[in-house]
Amino acid sequence: MGYRSEVAYVIEFKDREHRIRFMATASLDPDIKLEEFELLDDTSVMFYRQDIKWYPEYDYVKAHELLLNTAKEQECEWEFCRVGEDMEDNVYECSDSPSGELGVTRSIFTPTHGEFYPIGESLTKGDN
Repeated sequence: MGYRSEVAYVIEFKDREHRIRFMATASLDPDIKLEEFELLDDTSVMFYRQDIKWYPEYDYVKAHELLLNTAKEQECEWEFCRVGEDMEDNVYECSDSPSGELGVTRSIFTPTHGEFYPIGESLTKGDN
């Protein structure tokens, strides 16, 4: 079965256009699936998975770490949280001004608003 974790991260982009372009580019990686992201508002997305094998050597994990590192390089606000099966295995990291969307005790608290990422969204004015 293997060791499992609960993982969430939030990225807050500079504006709506930045979010759309960033996520469109990220989705070119076959391990990044837009349907796994929740749209929190026009500028923020959240990834959340329970019961996942989050091993650094897995391609899926590498893809998400690259996405998060790219967001950091582009000076987005971000929060990352991972809760493992072991009581002491908790990771919480954030930018200097996190959005405040995530919280952790022995589980991850995530916002209850939002919708799944709108795959067909476009940058054309008036076209949502």
